[in-house]
Amino acid sequence: MGLNSIRTLLFLLFALFTFEISAQSANKVEKTIERREKQLEAQDAEKKKQHEKEMEESRKHHYDIQTKEVQKRMKKSQKKARKNNRNKKEFFLTRWFRK
Repeated sequence: MGLNSIRTLLFLLFALFTFEISAQSANKVEKTIERREKQLEAQDAEKKKQHEKEMEESRKHHYDIQTKEVQKRMKKSQKKARKNNRNKKEFFLTRWFRK
C-alpha cells in the first residue's frame, strides 16, 4: 500500500503541475492573439486613413486642372447635390415659376 499510494500521490502532483503550466501558456497565447488583433486593426485603420487622404488629393487635383468656368459649374452642381442629399427643397419661388 505504501508504494502504490506514493505513486498515486506523485502522479497527481505531476498532473496538477502540468495543468498549471498549460494554463499559463494558454494565457500567453491568448494575449499574443489579442495583441496581434489590435495590431491588425491599427494597420487597417491606418490604411483606410491613407486611402481617404489619397482620394482627397486626387479630387483636389481634378478640380485644380479645370478651367475657371468649369470650376464654377462644378461648385454650383456640388452645392445642388449637397442640398438634394440633405433632402432640402428648392426655394419656393423657383419651384412656383419653373416650367
